[in-house]
Amino acid sequence: MKTKKFDMLSIFLENREALPHYKTLSNVISNRNVYIGNTSENVENSQVTCIYDFPGYLKATIDSKNWQVNTINSFKGSMIVLKNYDGVEGYLKQNFSSKRRSKFRTYQKRLENTFNISYKTYCGHIETDEYEALFKMFRELIERRFEEKKMKNYDLTRWDVYHKIAFPLIQNKEAALFVIYHDDKPISMCLNLIRGHVIYGYIRAYDIDYSKFYIGFIDFIKQLHWCYENDIQVFDLLKGSYAYKAYLTDDEYYFQRHVIFNKNSVFSKIRGTLLSFRIKSFYKLVALLKKCRVDKLYHAYLNFRYRNITTEKPRTYALRKISHEAFSSNSPIKIELILPQYTFLKRPVYDFLYKSQESLKHIEVFKSSIDTNTFYVKGIEATGEIRFLKS
Repeated sequence: MKTKKFDMLSIFLENREALPHYKTLSNVISNRNVYIGNTSENVENSQVTCIYDFPGYLKATIDSKNWQVNTINSFKGSMIVLKNYDGVEGYLKQNFSSKRRSKFRTYQKRLENTFNISYKTYCGHIETDEYEALFKMFRELIERRFEEKKMKNYDLTRWDVYHKIAFPLIQNKEAALFVIYHDDKPISMCLNLIRGHVIYGYIRAYDIDYSKFYIGFIDFIKQLHWCYENDIQVFDLLKGSYAYKAYLTDDEYYFQRHVIFNKNSVFSKIRGTLLSFRIKSFYKLVALLKKCRVDKLYHAYLNFRYRNITTEKPRTYALRKISHEAFSSNSPIKIELILPQYTFLKRPVYDFLYKSQESLKHIEVFKSSIDTNTFYVKGIEATGEIRFLKS
């Protein structure tokens, strides 16, 4: 008989299905029960079950004394224990310097002064048409960002799953979709799942045209405010070694693999013990390879392969401020940034807006009548030149 394998996050968060073997689950951080199961399912005595991606801060009780659980630590997860702080300001004050906190406020102010910005959280209700449109844009934002990075994105391989589960979870207040809008266009989106006073950072994306404005940090602060307003005690950022996680989180935990077998069945006990040994050996090897930085080389190899199958290269540009005289001498021709043929100009124009602290509604965009690779942005206080470099 084959070992039965279960993805804890898929069962517990995405599909809200009954868990095998577990009678209860409690969160040791919030001191709350987060799952109460039914009586034991009919499981054959010789069956071995392997449950992976089990968050280490959850404590499980098993539905029968006949079953033994071997617990193996796998990869690290990161979190923010929100209940340890007196609101968002308390979290920021304890984890960031006054200078850094001031920069966070500056990021938001500059974004809102430059564009017509609004914020919306979908949790409890969302119209079907709006959901479909948002999820379509969500995918496009991820695709565009990772195409620019020349990296493969794991979330896109499961997109059909996310698209299927997110709508009912949002309707049931078991997920929250956070969106930042410029006018009516989403420029930052985060889908987080919720269970037992814990919010799980699942998928995030932003419009790379707005990269200068640190919208990831702005969105994160908005999410923290929502968490405190809705009695969320832990913000779990799950697996993955990313710089922003190390910057924002205040605690770590281990994901675990649970190998469950019938200790009264010789065959089950042997298979369960051997499987536990193999899994422990595997993660010891992974830890050793990480010390030798082999994982970095492996990911670099995968990214190299992915770059070779993508052909389009982003256009590079130089941006500088120029005088009114220099601007006028090039016989500039006014153009409309909103036209599809000028989409490639948005990012450098927005970069200029960030640096010059001009507002989008107060600028004009021009192209040079002399050089097809040169464009201009004219604001109230400053004028910028955008020169696209030849590859």
